[in-house]
Amino acid sequence: MNSLTRAALLTGIASAAAIAAATVAPWYYQPRTLTRAMQKRWGYGALFQVDTDEPLFALTFDDGPHPPYTDAVLDALAAHDAKATFFCMGEQIERHPATFARIIAEGHEVGNHFWDDRAGVTLTGDETVTSLERTAALIEDANPARLVRPASGFIRAEQRRLLGERNYQIVIGSAYTSDATYPPASYMKWALKQMLEPGRIVILHDGRKHRQRTVEVLPDVLDAAARLGLRAVTVSQLIAAARP
Repeated sequence: MNSLTRAALLTGIASAAAIAAATVAPWYYQPRTLTRAMQKRWGYGALFQVDTDEPLFALTFDDGPHPPYTDAVLDALAAHDAKATFFCMGEQIERHPATFARIIAEGHEVGNHFWDDRAGVTLTGDETVTSLERTAALIEDANPARLVRPASGFIRAEQRRLLGERNYQIVIGSAYTSDATYPPASYMKWALKQMLEPGRIVILHDGRKHRQRTVEVLPDVLDAAARLGLRAVTVSQLIAAARP
């Protein structure tokens, strides 16, 4: 291989690596400029973050309830006098009703995360409604704000219409380290601390798989928020504090 060929090959590898990094990076770190652009481009009524002058941010947890992880999350929240919104799957509520009841009893908010972990965008319109309403029947009156987060976060225009017709508020979020892919705990702590700002909606997972890393990271993030003068609240509380 001559020097020109080698140089061309290395340039190609470097370009491919740069493209891959640019594609993957937004799943692990979202600067405010990116989330504002996402809200504008893909929002369509979905909530990524809230413009507020109050020192508040929202903590959200997906895929539970799932002991022992949800219980450990609840313990950490109680120790820091923090509130959160748990986007629960119907399948998990059915399996762990006592943990679900504890979430509500301790003053946290519950949202609808559909029945199981099938990516929301893959569901037909009928499947979307069935999954939503089957889960809502278990949640009953515990979701007065009618918050919903599709599994994987993506849905089609038809699905947005179906949710809108049923007066649901789609909540996505704006601070995510892809904890479901098990990045290093040290990275998660660093990235979440960088993204702790008023109005942010943090996305974490407490259910369906091994979530000990989320449990380990949470107290450190809550301690960092306290040092910044920020308080963790539910999504509904954050919406109520929106700038007029």
